Amino acid sequence: PFPHTKKMVKVYGTTTGAAEERRPQNVARQLAVVLAVCALALTVCVALISTSNLKVARPVALYGIGSGEEQEADNSMATTFETFAGQDEYMEEELGDEYYVDLFKEISESEPITEAIDEVTVAVDEAKNEHAILETFAKGADAPLE
Repeated sequence: PFPHTKKMVKVYGTTTGAAEERRPQNVARQLAVVLAVCALALTVCVALISTSNLKVARPVALYGIGSGEEQEADNSMATTFETFAGQDEYMEEELGDEYYVDLFKEISESEPITEAIDEVTVAVDEAKNEHAILETFAKGADAPLE
């Protein structure tokens, strides 16, 4: 009834011969090869991980007194003001009530700014004290026990 079934399709690992003619599959040998490949892959992975530097270099913001970023900001501001140095009379005529020198002076003498400057001055003095005591400890001294 089905003429196409007379022609058999060969499936990988099979033979059309009798059972005696087929080579027996060596399962133990196949497992040994698979385990060897897995062990080799694991060894390579462990070697790569152990030789790699896994620490991520994270940028550290060092913005504070004497830091490079603060110095760059000061240099930029000085460049801006020095570019127009000697033009105060001209600028005062042009800007009138909006003349920036008087405006900046007024802002710098305002109560919130003077309070902030005083607060920062106290914090800087405390930091200097802390630095001095930490330097003493770094030299090997200990705090006196009471």
